[in-house]
Amino acid sequence: MTDIILPGSLIGENKKSKVLPLIDGRNELIETKLTEFDFENDDPEKLEYDLLNSMRFYDGLGLAANQVGINARAFAMIHDNTPMVLFNPKVISVTEEKILVKEGCLTWYGLFPKILRPAGVTINWKDKTGQEFSGSFIDISARIILHEYDHLNGYTFFDRVKPMHLKSAKNKAKIYIRQMKKKD
Repeated sequence: MTDIILPGSLIGENKKSKVLPLIDGRNELIETKLTEFDFENDDPEKLEYDLLNSMRFYDGLGLAANQVGINARAFAMIHDNTPMVLFNPKVISVTEEKILVKEGCLTWYGLFPKILRPAGVTINWKDKTGQEFSGSFIDISARIILHEYDHLNGYTFFDRVKPMHLKSAKNKAKIYIRQMKKKD
């Protein structure tokens, strides 16, 4: 693991955080419904720091705890250019309107299939102090939430993608990899 010191505005002055390694997509934890985060026995501040630090290190817009080998219902995300971590989130409702957009995942880096998801979502969650929040999100924030929420429930975008969109994404990924190898 790599030690990195995040800016004080993100995690408090001079707090160290770890970059957690991404686990392989074939790891059983990726397809496991995760356990509720236990505020009394676990360290929410450390998990928040580690998720945010790892998400930034891997240049992601979201990162679920199981993607870095942790069985806890929590994920980090960027919303309106602000990093946040949601503990024990619960989807309350989604919009009827759905949007088909390319979606990536740090677990399967470089693969961007088109996924049909609701355009908006309303959720409840807790922050690192255990304070409860409720909010409605649209567009990219809704997509990030629904993608990461799927991870917490043991689903991946392979469970949501249509075969034709997956095939197209795999072909584009192969082309990209060949182009990158030529540059080396």
